[in-house]
Amino acid sequence: MISFLSDLSKGILSIIYPPLCEICQMKIDTETEYDCLCKKCINKIKVLESAPGPKHGNNINVWAVCGYEGVAKDCIHLFKYNNRLNLSKPLAELMSSFTDKNLADKKFDAIIPVPLHKTKMRERGFNQAELLARRLAKNTNCPLYLNAIKRIKPTISQTGLSKTKRFTNLRGAFKITDSNAV
Repeated sequence: MISFLSDLSKGILSIIYPPLCEICQMKIDTETEYDCLCKKCINKIKVLESAPGPKHGNNINVWAVCGYEGVAKDCIHLFKYNNRLNLSKPLAELMSSFTDKNLADKKFDAIIPVPLHKTKMRERGFNQAELLARRLAKNTNCPLYLNAIKRIKPTISQTGLSKTKRFTNLRGAFKITDSNAV
């Protein structure tokens, strides 16, 4: 009975206040798999091919799911800087879909979100990497280690830094706290 009433109230609310796309503010078709983006905006996200990115020390491969442009950039910006936490679902779904399609033959040891420094965590109130990692780990059945590394030094924003300066900026910023996981 409670489930029925909950579904009924959600249905009535969606008629009065239909869900709107976070990007274009158009009404969202309730059948879409992403509950905060319309199909038109989802289709504008250019998912990349599976070519692995460069290796970074200790044989760590890096892949990019999509280019940082257009709707993808808007989603990431809204999620990270405007507390639109509901965007963690479509972003993680894009990552999971990319993984299923392009990296199904790869075995991942773990998913470890990049931690925020405690001052940044207080400012923002959440760690966007952790929210994505939680959903991605669930979708891929991969082990999730939330406390394997710790950020021990605050860093300046990576936005606008060159590749070289990004690595320099992060040097000495992290400490392994769970050597069994890493």
